[in-house]
Amino acid sequence: MVLDLHTHTTASDGTLRPMELIQKAKLIGLEVLAITDHDTVSAFHQVDDSAFKDSKLLLVRGVEISAEYPTDSLHILGYNFRDSEKVEKVLNELIEYRNKRNELILEKMNQHGFNVTMEELKQIAKGKAVGRPHFARLMVEKGYVQSLDEAFQKYLKDGGLFFVEKKRLKPEEAIDLIKEAGGIAILAHPYQMLRDGKPYPIAPGVESLEDLIRYLVSKGLDGIEAYYSTHMPGQIEELLYIAEKYNLLITAGSDFHGDNRPNVKLGMNVPYRHIGKFLSKLF
Repeated sequence: MVLDLHTHTTASDGTLRPMELIQKAKLIGLEVLAITDHDTVSAFHQVDDSAFKDSKLLLVRGVEISAEYPTDSLHILGYNFRDSEKVEKVLNELIEYRNKRNELILEKMNQHGFNVTMEELKQIAKGKAVGRPHFARLMVEKGYVQSLDEAFQKYLKDGGLFFVEKKRLKPEEAIDLIKEAGGIAILAHPYQMLRDGKPYPIAPGVESLEDLIRYLVSKGLDGIEAYYSTHMPGQIEELLYIAEKYNLLITAGSDFHGDNRPNVKLGMNVPYRHIGKFLSKLF
């Protein structure tokens, strides 16, 4: 089955507007598309429902919440939440803090001779949700660095010269928010959380990826993103095993960001026997 349950638009840090992403999904023949922008559901205010008339594409309301974690890589995907207002209220509070954070990053950059403005960042972002990838792209465009990777490694990553801490929900709070809104909570890209093969011990007894997943399941997690654009076959097999062991839902997502991640292509071909249980919860 061809689908993509993890994508981003200009509402967060993607380069395609919501309707542009939907059109692309239709052109390449996706059957199911979920828009899961970082910490916002504002993309769905821009979706024209008439685009789905006589279309085989099914659109899923989603979000990717960045939870508190030492490496900024524990993300909880939420799907099909009925109480959008509840989710949006909490996320808007986080966005308000993020806007203040962007101003602090700008201040640091200008203090070190990097002449950049918020207006330039918004032009690159094509919208209101300015994030670190937009800072990085502007730095490349202005010749301050040679690549996006250099911008992050030297300046924007945790510990970098321009880094400012992000305000996040705890993993348990992110799961609770999604579940209380009537949604489905999924752990995104599990292997991105590991360092030297192990997760950070966020709770007693958490020493392996399975331990971490089991801990999050005890807090209400519904499933895991077993199929992901950078997962190797052996990693997928391990996640499928864990999913079966703990009766978890399985999802599949590319983490498509458009030109911000040019090596990640939209869409994944996944066996229905693995994804069907999750899809039955959506439709």
